[in-house]
Amino acid sequence: MVELVALRPTKCGHRRDLVDRHGGDVTGWGMQIQEQTLIDAIMQVRAQIDFLWQFFMTVQIAIFALIFIYDEAVEQLNAFARMLAIGAVGLFDWINAEALKGAYTLLDALHHQYRADFGQPERFHPALYDHFVLANFDGRVPMISVTHSMAFGVVLLALFWRRFMQSRAKRQA
Repeated sequence: MVELVALRPTKCGHRRDLVDRHGGDVTGWGMQIQEQTLIDAIMQVRAQIDFLWQFFMTVQIAIFALIFIYDEAVEQLNAFARMLAIGAVGLFDWINAEALKGAYTLLDALHHQYRADFGQPERFHPALYDHFVLANFDGRVPMISVTHSMAFGVVLLALFWRRFMQSRAKRQA
């Protein structure tokens, strides 16, 4: 049995303080959050973000290398094949960007929850408090939009403006 004890105003609205039948605090979804569980969740989301960035960089480097190495083959692609390639790269960039945005939003929410529940400054070394407890990821979503758009733009330039990739003009035979 869970009952509402109080509504407390916070920066993001109102937080419900719930108590279970044994008098223990309960979070909004009906279960207690242990500090270690929250830290584990934060670290897992950080690992997911690392994987998504590594995957994005690996694919982009491979695309750039293929366009550069197979320059003449790319030059011979018809308009439909180029549009298909652009669509595939654009779809990949968009899906990866959305996954990163979601992961950063979740990570930011987890850090907000950690600060609310366990973020008393006296519990931490000042450096750990500044870099872990007070970590904020609000600026990451615009950064992802910029990086992924720029990567997509470079692929567009490489596929449609051949001089962008060629170091010197092709000789006419």
